[in-house]
Amino acid sequence: MSHWDVNKLFRLYQTRLRHFVQRRKLSWHMADDIVQDTFLRVVATPSLPEPEFAKSYLYRTANNLVIDHFRRERILSFVTDADKAFEFVADDTPSPEQIAWSRQELARLQKILKTLPKPQREVFVLARVEGLTYVQIGEKLGIPSQTAFSRMVRALSLVKQAMDQA
Repeated sequence: MSHWDVNKLFRLYQTRLRHFVQRRKLSWHMADDIVQDTFLRVVATPSLPEPEFAKSYLYRTANNLVIDHFRRERILSFVTDADKAFEFVADDTPSPEQIAWSRQELARLQKILKTLPKPQREVFVLARVEGLTYVQIGEKLGIPSQTAFSRMVRALSLVKQAMDQA
């Protein structure tokens, strides 16, 4: 997990992000809320990209929050009682068929992972299950991060090939 100095980032980007958000036709107080939510997301995110990507991550997060805001506004405009607005949102709970299919796919994937060579399986599990970066995987396994990446590419290729055959 990358460590970001959120206080420093806030001092550096808070005003710029507010202007960025306000250019999307939002009031200053809504822009402030979105900027605050942007930094809350950073604090709450367990796996952040490397610090050199902080600026683009912040702007992308702020932009996504603006999009979410306008989506909520669009939903609220269709109902007369805003308190009942979410009664009109479709239920995204998976159906029993979707649950059964997902379980079958998971079981297939588990069987395929057991057949992977140990180096590829280790990297796949560390990256996809534990959420480690390639640098962290390299440190944990005592290999260069490029090797971890190469093993992941090979693991994904083998998994895709096996899933396509099944």
